[in-house]
Order: sequence, then C-alpha cells, then structure tokens
Amino acid sequence: MPRWMPFSGAAPSTLDADEVPGAISKAEAALAADDSLTALEWMRAASAARELPTQERDRVQVLLERAANRRIEVLATEPGGAEELADLVDLDLPRQIAVQAGMRSAELMVADGESLDAYAVLKRLDTKFPLHYERQRAGDMMCDIGLVAIQDGPGFMGWFSTQDEGQEILEYVILNAPWARRCDEAYRALSDVYEKDREWDLAIDRAQKLVLNHPASPLRVEAQARVPHMRLASIKSPEYDRSQILIARDELQVWLLAYANRSELESAVRVDLGDALRRLSDNDLIVSRFYHRVDNVFGARSHAERAVAEAREAGDDERVAQAERWLAELPPAPPAESEAPALAPGAKP
Repeated sequence: MPRWMPFSGAAPSTLDADEVPGAISKAEAALAADDSLTALEWMRAASAARELPTQERDRVQVLLERAANRRIEVLATEPGGAEELADLVDLDLPRQIAVQAGMRSAELMVADGESLDAYAVLKRLDTKFPLHYERQRAGDMMCDIGLVAIQDGPGFMGWFSTQDEGQEILEYVILNAPWARRCDEAYRALSDVYEKDREWDLAIDRAQKLVLNHPASPLRVEAQARVPHMRLASIKSPEYDRSQILIARDELQVWLLAYANRSELESAVRVDLGDALRRLSDNDLIVSRFYHRVDNVFGARSHAERAVAEAREAGDDERVAQAERWLAELPPAPPAESEAPALAPGAKP
C-alpha cells in the first residue's frame, strides 16, 4: 500500500455501471477547471465498473489517460510532487499511466539528489510490471544510480557511505536488467569491491561474467587479465592449490595469445604469468621432496625436472639453480619398466 493516497475522497472507490455517465460528466468538468486530481479520482472509480458498453468504456479510458497525464504534469512542478507521483505506482491504474508516473518520479528524485529513493521507485515498477515499456530506460537509470553510489567511500567514522546500497543496486541490475547500457561497468565495479574485500570467488565471478556477457565491451580485455591475477592473489599456499595455479597460467597464456603487442596490460600479464610459473615450480619441488621421503625416485625426479622447466620458463635463474641442485642430489632414475607411482596428496600430473 502507498504511504499516502493522493486522492481527495470526492469520488467513491467503486461505481455501478449506471453511475458512470455522471462520473464522466464530473470528470470532464474537473478537467475543464484544471482539477486533474478530481478528474482522475472519478475516472479511476469508473474504470473499475463492470459491464460497461464498449463505447462508454473507451470514453472512460480516454478521460482517465487525459486526467492522469495532466496530474503527472502538475505534480512534476510541485514541491513534494515526486513522492506523490511514486504513490501513483501502487494504485490500480492502467500500466502505462503507472509506469509514466513512476519514471517521472524517479527522474525528479535523481535531480533532487535522492537517487536511492529513485531506485526504490524503479524497483517497485520493475516488480509490479516486469515487462513494462520503459524497462530499458529504467535499467539504465538504476545502473547509473548504482555506479555513483558504489563509489562512495566511508564517511566520518565509517558512517554515511552509500557503497553497500550501490552494491545492492548493481547486483539487482546485473540479475534483472542485464540489458542496461552500462552493465559492463556494473560488473567491473562489483568485481572491484569484492576484490578490495578479498571476496575472491565473487570478484572473479563478476569479472568472468563481464567477459562472457559483454564481449564487445572496452572493459573486456582488462577484466580477462584481472581474472587470473585475482585467482593468484587468492591462493594462500602453492602446496595445495596447484589446480588453481594451472588455471591461472592457462588463462594468462590465452590472454597473451589474443592480446600480445596489442594492449598496454601485456607487461603486467607477463609478470603474473611469471608468478604462476614460479608457484608451479615451487609446488613441484614440494611434491618432489615428498616422493623422495617415501623412496619413490621416479616421482621425485619427474617433479624436480618439471620444477626446473617451469622456473626456466619463468626466467627465474635462482629457482632454476635451486631445482637443478635438488635434482642432482636425487638418485638415478629407475629402469624404464618400473611402475609409475601414485600421485602425492594435492599433486597434479
């Protein structure tokens, strides 16, 4: 229910069919006197009457739209008019009129610096009329509101920030208005916030969806590079996270195949690739030492050899030397017919 019913009570809430001609006359007189509120009230009641002749119902509809359009024009110029326009959304008015009132209300609220209230109105429209004819513009407005709100940092003693509201709005947009013009920016802003909060799964997911859902976006190249960067940042130990390091390495290599010599991000991506390769080398040395402890020469040597190769690909001479020294300390390789060992815990082939 609306918080305040923007009607005078001059007309009853319902009418019988035989009362409608009188209601039409009263509405016409009210419109002639520029009393759009009274006219709208009478026609709202008349539109709910049952068993009206087609011609009469059409006349009611025309007058209802005239009264509503005039009422919207009047409220748009009055103090507090935005709130009264928002109330019209919750009344039993035809969809087109309710949507028109809601959109005008939201526009006025944004202009008055009440963007979060505007979002609430737009969301109400979206909930009540999911396929309304202004949903493109409404989605764009919600996205614009969210992008401004999410950039607001903490205020005095951490109070008065709109970042949480912005995050909520943009999450709503990417789910319910993915056609919004700046939806790719919404994905990036959300990913940035989650990355800052070290919510890695969410940060990676939003960046990945930017890449997937907006392939033509100018933000795509950067997002595709950020995914493996964040994946590496989320890994705490090379001992148990080899699978994620491998995924990051592959993502970085794919990026370089697509964008090498075409993006200023290339140097940063190569740094991340070197990081991934060094971590893989460290992981292989850990696994090699495990196999050595359990007297599995085949496993120890194969992982040590891979550690050397990964360190060399990373261009890390110190790690290359360390892995080569370890490899030299291991016993000779067993005969070729020896059975390959089971993998060490957490190891990947």
